[in-house]
Amino acid sequence: MIISSESYRRLASRAPATIQGGRAQYLPAEQSAVVGTPKLSVHVFSDEAARAFDAAAQTGTIDFDRSSTLGGGYPATTSNLLVRYLVIRGGEEFEFAAQATSVLCYVINGSGRSFQEDEVIEWENGDAFLFPGGEAILHEARDGDAVLFVVTDEPFVSMMGCTVAPVERARVKSTHYVGKTVAARLEDTAAGLQQPSEHAILNFASAPFERNGCVAPMMAAGIATLAPGASQPEHCHDSDTISLPLECDGGYALIEARRVDLITNTAILTPAGAAHSQHSASQSRVFSFFVQDRGPRPVRTWDSGPIQAGEADTGEQA
Repeated sequence: MIISSESYRRLASRAPATIQGGRAQYLPAEQSAVVGTPKLSVHVFSDEAARAFDAAAQTGTIDFDRSSTLGGGYPATTSNLLVRYLVIRGGEEFEFAAQATSVLCYVINGSGRSFQEDEVIEWENGDAFLFPGGEAILHEARDGDAVLFVVTDEPFVSMMGCTVAPVERARVKSTHYVGKTVAARLEDTAAGLQQPSEHAILNFASAPFERNGCVAPMMAAGIATLAPGASQPEHCHDSDTISLPLECDGGYALIEARRVDLITNTAILTPAGAAHSQHSASQSRVFSFFVQDRGPRPVRTWDSGPIQAGEADTGEQA
């Protein structure tokens, strides 16, 4: 709609510019850097695991909520992702709805089926599967209890204040990563490991996100394996990572020189930029499911230290 000059004058008389000016905020550089960089630290989700695997646990979800650190006023595990356990008692069902672009589930144990509109996926221990968000997903446990590890990008959607597209227009499509196929691929990879220092990673992907090595718009995921007695080289990522040890007898991680023992089905948060490595201290291979926050990240500024005499930039290229 085009507003005439006369209409504009009437609007201006009712809504003086001081209203818009009053919404403006001005931050010094050091304060904006602090605001833009959430101070996540290494975290082991032992309390959440204890609740999920308690024999008395009821059907429902257990959030990995770090919003007290991240801020934002909504549940979040990292800036863009929310992780949770979903417990489903044998013979029961649970309707899960999330305002998210994607819902990724890893089956820790149990078997069952999940429905979303006219799509259905039958799953069992070791499977992973993906649905678009926005529409409810009905999960049901078939034989005995089931526990799923569920990851969504709800925090990103909440931060953006946007509306999730209907399922028929969603870029994310229902996808099933069959555990037996995953195991076979890992077996082939492990067969080629000759040195105990070697490790392997099998990344999950789905169209149209495979070019970015992602399973969904905001996340990368997959399975990592470490040979018996092996030590993974120290490294770091530019994204927050949540890892879920699946088989880890005697395994441990070193994160920023802190030893963190690997406990089966107990997730660990490794912050972006943290130097870390995994180690197998037994004759058993270590397996872990992992998911990385690949969404928008805040600008991070580091002080490289004062320039010493003679180190001033001369404009020459090294």
